[in-house]
Amino acid sequence: MTHRKIITIDGGSAEYWRKRKEGFRLIHAAERAEKRLADAPMYLHGGYDEDGDVVPIENLGPWDDMEVAIRAIEADETAVSILVAQGRTKIGDYEIRAVARELASDDGHIEDPASNPLWGPDTD
Repeated sequence: MTHRKIITIDGGSAEYWRKRKEGFRLIHAAERAEKRLADAPMYLHGGYDEDGDVVPIENLGPWDDMEVAIRAIEADETAVSILVAQGRTKIGDYEIRAVARELASDDGHIEDPASNPLWGPDTD
């Protein structure tokens, strides 16, 4: 038996629209972070050593920003519900586990013989 959480939506309330706006803001922030990540240089100029050679510094900022954006989405129930409705489990190469879990729980394990007695060796 499937247990579903019933959500009551009041589309006319200011709170509903505030949550939707915040959810979309978090998703857009992650999309912008993903674009910055794609264009970011791997190393930055960190100055010179005593021999006059350039000291490279790893540019970890864009990766950190992307992880913070993904964690913010996973912490926001509305942002997760928006991505579930869109069927998006990833932004760039980053999987949003909360969305993947939610979508996996909705499939009902149709192809699993343990949970679906109509599925068996003699069926397609």
